[in-house]
Amino acid sequence: MAWNEERARKRITKFTGEVPEGSIAVQSFAEYAAERRTKATSGEILMEKAGQIEIPLNRAVETHGAHVYANLMDFNSVLEDVGRETETSHKRALEFLNAHYSACDVLADQFGLQRVDFHGSRLHAVVLSPEGSGKEAERIGIAIAFAAAFRRLVATLGQSYPEFRTRVRIGIDSGPAVAINDGTRSDAEPLFVGSAANHAAKRADGDDEGIFFTDRAERARENGSLLNVGPLNSIVEREIMVKYDADTNAVNARAVSVNDAYRQVEARLAKSDYRPHASKPAFAFHHKEPPLSTIAYRDHPPSNAIRMEMSSLFADIDGFTAYIDNAIATGGIARAVANLFVIRRELTAVLQDDFGGRKVRFIGDCLHGIMAEGTARETDNTATIDESILAMGAMRSSFDLCRSMLAGIGSLGIAIGTDFGSTPICRIGLRGEASVRIATSRATCNSESEQRRCNGTESSIGQQAHAAARVSIRRAFGHDRKLEHLDYRTAQMMLGLVPSETADAVAVEPARAHGLSNQPNRSHHS
Repeated sequence: MAWNEERARKRITKFTGEVPEGSIAVQSFAEYAAERRTKATSGEILMEKAGQIEIPLNRAVETHGAHVYANLMDFNSVLEDVGRETETSHKRALEFLNAHYSACDVLADQFGLQRVDFHGSRLHAVVLSPEGSGKEAERIGIAIAFAAAFRRLVATLGQSYPEFRTRVRIGIDSGPAVAINDGTRSDAEPLFVGSAANHAAKRADGDDEGIFFTDRAERARENGSLLNVGPLNSIVEREIMVKYDADTNAVNARAVSVNDAYRQVEARLAKSDYRPHASKPAFAFHHKEPPLSTIAYRDHPPSNAIRMEMSSLFADIDGFTAYIDNAIATGGIARAVANLFVIRRELTAVLQDDFGGRKVRFIGDCLHGIMAEGTARETDNTATIDESILAMGAMRSSFDLCRSMLAGIGSLGIAIGTDFGSTPICRIGLRGEASVRIATSRATCNSESEQRRCNGTESSIGQQAHAAARVSIRRAFGHDRKLEHLDYRTAQMMLGLVPSETADAVAVEPARAHGLSNQPNRSHHS
């Protein structure tokens, strides 16, 4: 099956009916927290200590929190052995991530943070309590203490396990955001959308390690009653103690023992399948026969991990942060969330239903997906890159349909990036069912970088994919490896699937469908 405009229109209409604006219940975090406490008291639910915030489906929760993004700066070097990705380096990378994810989880529990998501080398958590507009400085203070404690814990971990050493850069912002969940019970995807999360992530990017504030967070910290905690880039060198001015009368002096947190992390590593220097290999990699859409992440612990050549795609809704900020300011949250749900479901359908790919996760309003063509033994590199180009074009064509069929999103665009390479896939178990889906490699890192250098009308292809692609693709993307307005028909013409004179002609050179002799080739007609 390939992309088809009529089918896409029907899907968008169906998704719009499933999540109409009127079905989105908007409430404040204070209302949400009170509801959770009531249910916990009655025994209806277990009140989670920290972990991932549990947002019911079709619910939008307005929050005002301090967002913390931690970037493990040296992760890319962990991915390679002497400039090459190998099974050994990928195993080491997954062990590296598990150790630091565990460290983040332990500290999230100690500080009462909500862990939002882990994505490769980036960790996102948010401080939502104490509640109230007058408590912002206190929330930022907790974020500072958490950030400094995390940096110290990572340093301690690196002393015991040299393979886990890394510099850490942390970004902090404070402000409004909307918490939503568009996943299923077994595939929950709580997200915080809004500029506070987005700006914290941007401050976490950079070449210098340390803790970095946005201007907004710095003003709130200085204007609040929080005592100055000293130079934040050197606080990691001393025991963590963040004190609050007695006038706040909200939180007592807080002291966190990093040594105690380290002991908990070490205990987790000792019990897990990811521990370094294990007596038997924790990871067993295998090639999976495409399509990747059949991957059930729960079936792929480290002992049954996938590792194979594949394409990685990132598709980001350009302008969405400003769009959701305006919705928060003008009372349009329900419509904005409903539109986001429809767009995300349609992009996922394009990837998985039309092209046999698999969604890894959403990061805010950005979709990360993977694709492969080939046989039970090997990936067909050329066919995989062909299909990824077609999928990129189909995503833009579907997004354009969304813009024409949904109200109020005409100013949004979509930026898409892809790259190709060997990538491991598995889940890292941290909190039982809330395990983390992992598909991480140079290809995934590069595809995200390619997406980031695009605006809302551009698509970009990474160096590895560009080098392995057929001549017509390399010629179309040029030396800059970037292309304006790559929709589905343009992608078809690029691959010679339809002549430029008509979009209704039969395919001249169809891309191979997973390379299986007992399956017909896909025909990529629009």
